[in-house]
Amino acid sequence: MSEKKEIDEIVEECCTVFRRRQIEGSLPCAKKTLDILRLIVTNKKHSTAGALIDEIRNVGYRMQTARPVELAIGNMVRRVLHIVREEAKQEEMEEAKPSFSQPSASEGSRIQSGGGLLSQALKGRLHLPRGPSLSNLLDVGIDQAIFTSQLAPIHESPADRPDPPQPSASVGGGGFVPAAERADRGGADEAESLASTRRQQGKKAPQNWKGKHEVIESINELIDELDHIQGSITTQGVEHIHANEVILTMGMSDTTLLFLKEAAKKREFQVVVAEGAPRFDGHLMARKLADAGIQTTLIADSAVYAMMARANKVLVGAHAVLANGGVVAPVGLHMVALSARRHSIPFVVLVGLHKLSPLFPTDPELLYNEFKGPSDVIDFDVVGEAFAQQQQLHQAFAAAAPRDGDAAGPGPGSATAAGGGGYTSAGGFIDVSLPSISAAATAASGGGAGSSSPPLAATGPLGLTAAGGAFRWDPLPGNVHVPTPLFDYVPPHLISLFITDMGGRTPSYVYRLLTEYYARDDYFLSREVFGKDGAR
Repeated sequence: MSEKKEIDEIVEECCTVFRRRQIEGSLPCAKKTLDILRLIVTNKKHSTAGALIDEIRNVGYRMQTARPVELAIGNMVRRVLHIVREEAKQEEMEEAKPSFSQPSASEGSRIQSGGGLLSQALKGRLHLPRGPSLSNLLDVGIDQAIFTSQLAPIHESPADRPDPPQPSASVGGGGFVPAAERADRGGADEAESLASTRRQQGKKAPQNWKGKHEVIESINELIDELDHIQGSITTQGVEHIHANEVILTMGMSDTTLLFLKEAAKKREFQVVVAEGAPRFDGHLMARKLADAGIQTTLIADSAVYAMMARANKVLVGAHAVLANGGVVAPVGLHMVALSARRHSIPFVVLVGLHKLSPLFPTDPELLYNEFKGPSDVIDFDVVGEAFAQQQQLHQAFAAAAPRDGDAAGPGPGSATAAGGGGYTSAGGFIDVSLPSISAAATAASGGGAGSSSPPLAATGPLGLTAAGGAFRWDPLPGNVHVPTPLFDYVPPHLISLFITDMGGRTPSYVYRLLTEYYARDDYFLSREVFGKDGAR
């Protein structure tokens, strides 16, 4: 119980780390996920493969929910689930194979030392025990004991069965037993012993699934694969970059940086780096490339279309690869992909297969974007001014609001009388009536006595709009919504090639990779699909 509680606490700490974004990047998150899953497989007891699958699914769903944007977490969970399913399937196939009995000592000696041609030809190789037939009759020799022990007895009806011969007395006091009767007794004893063995195994079920050792070894191999995944991608740089080419990239990508540095050892080329607003991490990318001795040009994002005509290839990294071949990439890369498509320039994505997700862009379980604060786009002093204006507006509404005990104001949508001040609610909006502004708006619109034209809307201070004598709260002058998404979605028809740790792949080949790395039953980890408790 304490061991289970300790593992549950470790899982909860990992979910907290993911939730607080203390681990950044797909590769560190994938390694952390595999460490937790290996800990569960190693220390927890599971009697069957199904119990282990349910445990991994529940833990994986918790970790993926803690960080929904990091799709590499769910990908590693699905990889481990696929490993467990393959091991369980292999175990079932081995149990379904027919079991061969071991040859006796006399038969084995005859097989090894026999003088037949077939025995001499197969000497030193693995011999499977077989019954006597025309193919091995000359090798094993003719022995009545072999026929009587291995050939099944012929079952006849009691009427057709001949009377057994009477046993004759022998010197030792025993009797003669026919060969058929001895075969029947031997078969019955063997069946009884096999049944007793199965009963004992049924009474005492194994406490731990025996296929766990292979699963742990496969997880260790997967961790080693993640450790060398960048090296497997960067070594292909010489194959895809040629001399005197102009490569265009955007923002900062560790995989792209190592790819270009590796290719620069044997090739001379130029790199054009877009700054990658609003984070402007392209500045760091350009500096690191220049330090490596690569001729680098830094441009603004708005100049990408103008500079695309000079480029020979576009190399970018990606956050995730979806099931349809599209990618989730840093914001702004969709614009770069459209420019490359317009100029017929290859758009190449460098990505490891740990980022391959079986989800489609339309799946409800997919959350591939998140928003940061507006500080990257707008200064804090401007945000402070907006908060000050908002506070003034709230104070104005608080002063115009009726106090307890005051008479109720007019009905919804009606203007208050001159000289009075109050507010009404109409259609979910707060209507504030100010006498001076109401009179001015009425006079300006020509809505006096005898006039049938509707009054015009007039804007007062603090964003109050007069409409029909009543003032509605509009957004403050100068208030701007500042969304700062982190990622873009690039559709597959804009992508020319994926360079992965397993080689180059086109977007149309993604479905083959999905069938190789994931089981279809594990595409969705949500509890809505597999029950409230997360079970299958």
